Amino acid sequence: MYKNPNFVIALFLLCSVGLFSQKNTDTLQVDLRAVDVNANRDKLYSEMGRILTVVDKTEIKRSAIQSIDQLLDYVVGIDIRQRGTNGTQADISVRGGSFDQVLVMLNGVNITDPQTGHFNLDIPLNLSDVSKVEILHGSSARIHGPNAFSGAINIITENNKSALRAELTAGGFQTFGQSVAGDLVSGELETFASVSHKSSEGYIANTDYELSNAFVQSVLRTTAGKFNLQLAAQLKDFGANGFYSLKYPNQREANKAFFTSLDWSLSKGNFTYNAQASWKQHHDRYELDHSKVAGYKYHLTDVTGGKLSGSYKSKFGKTTFGANVRNEHIFSNSLGLAMSAPDSLEIPFENGLYFKKSYNRTTYTAIVDHSVNFGKWFLSAGLATSYSEDFKSTTYGGFDLGYTINENINVYASANSASRLPTFTDLFFSNPVQQGSPRLLPEQSKTIEIGTKINYPAWNFTTGIFYRKGENVIDWVKMDAASKYVAMNLSSINALGGEMAVTYTFNNFFLKKASVNYSYLNLDKAAVGFDSKYALDYLKNKIVLAVDHSLWGKLSALWKLGYFDRSGNYDAQTISIAGSPAIFTNYTPYTNIDCRLLWTDKHFDIFADGNNLLNATYADYGGLVQPGVNFNVGIRMKL
Repeated sequence: MYKNPNFVIALFLLCSVGLFSQKNTDTLQVDLRAVDVNANRDKLYSEMGRILTVVDKTEIKRSAIQSIDQLLDYVVGIDIRQRGTNGTQADISVRGGSFDQVLVMLNGVNITDPQTGHFNLDIPLNLSDVSKVEILHGSSARIHGPNAFSGAINIITENNKSALRAELTAGGFQTFGQSVAGDLVSGELETFASVSHKSSEGYIANTDYELSNAFVQSVLRTTAGKFNLQLAAQLKDFGANGFYSLKYPNQREANKAFFTSLDWSLSKGNFTYNAQASWKQHHDRYELDHSKVAGYKYHLTDVTGGKLSGSYKSKFGKTTFGANVRNEHIFSNSLGLAMSAPDSLEIPFENGLYFKKSYNRTTYTAIVDHSVNFGKWFLSAGLATSYSEDFKSTTYGGFDLGYTINENINVYASANSASRLPTFTDLFFSNPVQQGSPRLLPEQSKTIEIGTKINYPAWNFTTGIFYRKGENVIDWVKMDAASKYVAMNLSSINALGGEMAVTYTFNNFFLKKASVNYSYLNLDKAAVGFDSKYALDYLKNKIVLAVDHSLWGKLSALWKLGYFDRSGNYDAQTISIAGSPAIFTNYTPYTNIDCRLLWTDKHFDIFADGNNLLNATYADYGGLVQPGVNFNVGIRMKL
């Protein structure tokens, strides 16, 4: 049964009052982040037995990007499929997994959306607020629970110690952005806050957007431990020309999201304790045809979660036990089960409209994990079990093994399994051309991986090969030209891939840094006899070359060249004709070049960006052609 989320807000307010009344002492060690389970402090996951990619503040600052999805687009092994620009709407895939198979966290808190993975990159932050991004390639379900199926991403916010910043940007298509952010430190209390707004008229008809964010984070260290409070909101309205079907150019979407969380962590002696509570609410209004109000779809999701964990360090290693509960609820006029009392709940922000359907599920997860170093070896192994009433229990786990050849070279091997529950869209979505299925089973996967990491002061090299066996993988499949796309469990989709990244840092030279990364992927199930909407369209080859160099004085440039080769095809029809045969078109490879010119001074930065400098014609989703060559300029002031 649905629980009103107001009690969560009240709990956070009461806790925050208690926080500010505590006094400081230095007698205890305080863990730096609640996401630490078997990893080093401040890490999403242990790097000893896996590869953890970290994009730091320097790269964020120097890259020709305006949104988090653009930042991730150049990371090895990640496929960003943009429908709109500058964070309007994009899907994220890791190692060929679907956009529903990636766990997204904000400062260690799970913000993955249960309605659809299309909302997973609705991050309530301006890009300049991001301090770094951690990306784990491959499953981390045994640590972070269901949905960390093909990878996990942790977005970490800025911390400037009593600094005030303002940013103004402008660019093509009448694009404008404004943001103000600052840190305030008072004793042991540190607060970071930011507000931002950006808008554009769009690069083609009905691709305009307006996006506003507000974010507050307060961290307090006391004798009772470290408390981390987050509050955030996002308002987004955008034209969605052909976003979900080329036959409907008048699609539009308006989203509102509200989020809050409270973390507590404490280390005392050999014991570490962590607790976390969170709440996220997401409002979605989807318009298939903006000119016809009768066709609007309304959705309201509430997600409340709680986590408890404790670990003990001894000469035998570190043992961690944890438990978490996650309640996911939706009100909708199209998704879910028919409400027993229809027209009893009015749709927020609308007049005289009521929800007709709802659905609720609660997932309970317990984990146990142990990690140990013995000589040059590192071993981490664990199990997790999840239970929900609709999908019963699922157990998954695995191990990571690392061996240090010397202080610069490490090799590793891992084997892990994972599970993912169907989204509400998978279960219930229905329209004339698509049909969800309430009988879907959870997805399952088993992944093995081997690789090596070489780190020297001037250069580093990482490479890995993986094989993922997916069972009951969920996709939307059309069997013939006259049928609907139906959500179903495919028997198996197996992925074989590899990744390589090399970076060299120059010393006292006009070249500062150069890097190249390459990722390869092959899915072994061909689209024979049916059209797969998502699972069989994947980035087969991706090459990224980056060069950072000085130009003159405080002026520098960072160039990024990317080559993207996508497997799969799409129905290129743009006119809706009942029973008309599909017109399949293959994706074609394309090359992008982006560049940022950056002037850096003590109290301000000035930058000019050029994107898609080759004016390539490309689409990440079939038929949704992205902008050609375009430019942005901006100034960031620091006090």
